[in-house]
Amino acid sequence: MVTLTIDGIQVTVPPGTMILEAAAKAGIKIPTLCNSKRLIPFGACRVCVVQQKGRRGLMPACFNPVRNGMEILTNTPDIIKARKIQLQLILISHPLDCPVCDAGGQCELQNLVYEYGVSENSFKGEKANLATDHVSPFIERNLNRCILCGMCVRICDEVVGANEISFLNRGFKMKIGTDFDRPMNCEFCGQCVSVCPVGALNDRMFLHKARPWDMKETQTICGYCGVGCTLTVGTKNGRILRVRGDESRGVNQGTLCVKGRFGWEYVHSPERLTSPLIKKDGSFVKATWEEAIGLVVKRLKEIKSEKGGSAIAGLCSPRLTNEELYSYQKLMRGVLGTNHIDHAGGYSYAAPLALRESLGYAASTNSINEIRKADVIIALRSDLSETHPVIKSEGVLAVKRRKAKLIVVNSRNIYLNKFSAFNLLVKPGSEVALINGMMQAILQEGLAKEEFVSSRTEGIEALKQSLKNYSPEKVEALTGVSRASFVEAARLFAKAVGGVILISTGQASEKKDRDLALAASNLTLLTGQIGKENAGIFILGEKNNSQGALDMGLTPGWLPGYANLGNPSERERFEKSWKLSIPEQEGMGALSILQAAEEGKIAGLYIAGENPLVAYPDSSRTKKALAAVDFLVVQDCFLSETASLAQVVLPAASFVEKDGTFTNADRRVQQVRPGLYPPGQARPDLWIFQQLSKSLGYKLNDPSAKAVMDEIKNLVPLYGGIDYARLDNPLGLQWPCSSADHPGTPFLYEKDFPAGKGKFIPVEFEEGPAETESPWFLITGPTMVHSGSLSLMSPGLTRLQGESYVQVHPEDARKLGLEDNQKVILRSKQGQITVKTLVSWNAAPGLLFVPCHFGQVGGNCLTGRDLTITKVQLEKV
Repeated sequence: MVTLTIDGIQVTVPPGTMILEAAAKAGIKIPTLCNSKRLIPFGACRVCVVQQKGRRGLMPACFNPVRNGMEILTNTPDIIKARKIQLQLILISHPLDCPVCDAGGQCELQNLVYEYGVSENSFKGEKANLATDHVSPFIERNLNRCILCGMCVRICDEVVGANEISFLNRGFKMKIGTDFDRPMNCEFCGQCVSVCPVGALNDRMFLHKARPWDMKETQTICGYCGVGCTLTVGTKNGRILRVRGDESRGVNQGTLCVKGRFGWEYVHSPERLTSPLIKKDGSFVKATWEEAIGLVVKRLKEIKSEKGGSAIAGLCSPRLTNEELYSYQKLMRGVLGTNHIDHAGGYSYAAPLALRESLGYAASTNSINEIRKADVIIALRSDLSETHPVIKSEGVLAVKRRKAKLIVVNSRNIYLNKFSAFNLLVKPGSEVALINGMMQAILQEGLAKEEFVSSRTEGIEALKQSLKNYSPEKVEALTGVSRASFVEAARLFAKAVGGVILISTGQASEKKDRDLALAASNLTLLTGQIGKENAGIFILGEKNNSQGALDMGLTPGWLPGYANLGNPSERERFEKSWKLSIPEQEGMGALSILQAAEEGKIAGLYIAGENPLVAYPDSSRTKKALAAVDFLVVQDCFLSETASLAQVVLPAASFVEKDGTFTNADRRVQQVRPGLYPPGQARPDLWIFQQLSKSLGYKLNDPSAKAVMDEIKNLVPLYGGIDYARLDNPLGLQWPCSSADHPGTPFLYEKDFPAGKGKFIPVEFEEGPAETESPWFLITGPTMVHSGSLSLMSPGLTRLQGESYVQVHPEDARKLGLEDNQKVILRSKQGQITVKTLVSWNAAPGLLFVPCHFGQVGGNCLTGRDLTITKVQLEKV
């Protein structure tokens, strides 16, 4: 540690700390216009100058590190004079259009000019006269206001890795822009806007809407993916005006993606459901809540009475809060008498459950912010730029700042390859064979952590026996990856001080998720990359509460907290608390529920927030199954494709209109806070569940989300120490958190595994059946812009990507005589779609990609319920 004195205050900080940071720790504010804790110090503005006793001249505090015994002065007359001169120099070309500038009230330059009393300027010069960019989506660029601090350039490079903008020209002609001054064409994450200290970069959706002090700002959690980013939602007169990140809060530390920052427009969509709907004579008519709930209760009671609770089933979305998910499964199991409940298709959570088999907990092992500190990162079938852009930024930080080695294992040439040390382009579905080959190479070269394996694991001999089948030559043939590449990647991971594996999951996953997670677990156990910081496995869920849905027992075989439904003592524990009976038999999963519906075995189906007709595989078959249900109830924000088939539709609130908690991909429980009231008669899902249960004759729980969490923590040991008072902090709490004084668990398995030792569970690679009729492999999944139905209701996002497409590799396009934006027909055994081509080097030869979320022209029209890799035919229109 280093001790120094700043303005007479002694402060002790770690070596390498800059004077600016040390001063902040001492409570002393040093002004700056080019510094952010997310960025490497740059020293462009020179406003942060300070003086060291015994040394001539001034020095910038932002990139001068502390030294023992330093005596720093931050507010002498010379310093004040230098800062005023620097501000005057900046103002030579800066326009004084503060009354109409959207940065007014939050402009750092304006604040400093006021603070230092710069009322006149003795320096003269021409004002900038550059064109304003009104064309780029979401972002307005007014370069006349730019002070060349470089923060936008640096965050685009250092954190996002996009390098979309840069310094152009030199001297007085220097400016920041794109190559050839074209409109921006990037990820549109808005990070550049978030760090701009003036009004040069603006959120176009917020332009001329309000001043910062006019808005009410609410801290809540994003409703899109499983990263769990903290949002600061600015509202006025019942409408969202702006969403931003706060670098002092949340796992994202101010970083947001395009959906998180700009994808909120669906909240105010005119297509929002504002009243319950009942279908009469084939058409929907508006109804009161009493009428809608009365009909739902009447029909479900009739079905239960005539056919039993097993004729009722439920599908619920992992977009709901923990409190809502818990209440939903309690309603279905205890009140309606069915264990036929599931979420996310019933297959997209196979990976975390596999980790429970091998390690003990069905969740990621470490904290998201540890990724940036890893030495080697394996992105295993993870297209992070598209699915989890904020996690991608963690990888970028590791590569750029720590010189970490990124190993990309994917069947497509994804954008992440830009940062990779190894691009292991595998044949679709062969990732397990590759990981097995890497482990065999580690064993052959004696790189396994023998002490860790012998003392903390079991089953190594069975693993060694199974890996004998994975010679380098065989793995090369199975995967298409050269022996030299995957063996060197194996060496890197085995020798790393901190090695991380990232696996993305979701409803575009295929049936090898379990094997993939077990193979990753075997690799981390073999190399000792678990039970320590900056290492481990991350299962990156597709939805904002994918982890919470598992934790809350929204599965056919597990009660909340992973209590085994088949264990009588566990069932009795919940029955005693609920004062309800729980059926003994395990329920059916989502795809089995749809199969049973086709066969007439499911008479009543209650869907909350899910849109199976778009999100589940084999859309045409899903439609037939839903149409075969006698009584279908759908609860949603919109009249979705699935809701249009229902007999009753219940209008639900969005994430920004409710309170509760989400659990993100690193087990972090965070509080969701309402910033708005739901529109019309729409209500939070929790309220709807409670009203239904009450009408069925049972009081589900107390009405507040806080009361439900109190019930959860009494029944779920993992959440035992979690309550709303403790969650009122910038980072939430990570389970296991067993008691009120437990600090939470940033990383798992430091001392032991729940079962004593980690288990090696060998997995074999199984090749799919050969098919010659359909020559093209099809991959489907979310994109950076869209990840489901909600984003399609945001006009700004649909302007970026408004229709489906098929991504084709240029070599394949040349062979087929295809051009960009040309209509083609894709056919599989399940159906066909007509889409336009997108010729891109991000594809791979022989492989096509279609987004999964575009309804009747999405990838799920072509995929099957067997969840195998799909092969398709391609024809020109």
